[in-house]
Amino acid sequence: MERFAISFHVKPGTEEVVRDLLATYTPPEWETPDGARLLGTSIFMKDGLVVRFMEIDGGLPRVMAHLARQPAIQELERKLDEFLLEPRDMNSPAGARAFFQRAMMEHVTTRVAVFDGPDA
Repeated sequence: MERFAISFHVKPGTEEVVRDLLATYTPPEWETPDGARLLGTSIFMKDGLVVRFMEIDGGLPRVMAHLARQPAIQELERKLDEFLLEPRDMNSPAGARAFFQRAMMEHVTTRVAVFDGPDA
């Protein structure tokens, strides 16, 4: 499993609309035809900064390509575009790639608790 996060800013005053869009969109199909999987996603927002966290089993490019073809994700991204502080082009592979390169956060560390025995 790998973890990834992207961040982007929304225009001041649009936080409530963006929060609603991100909280209510229809989830995508979780598994790609070749078996890669989006295990989970969490979205955080504070003061116009949105951070989308993803846990993936399989290659990120395969999962991202799969998600880009999902109608629910396409609709969400179209709706979000008008609220973004920095414009992006998600209509072309090059534009989407440029956005994700700019938005991808550096993974610094992951710490996972390990418990011993049934009472731990």
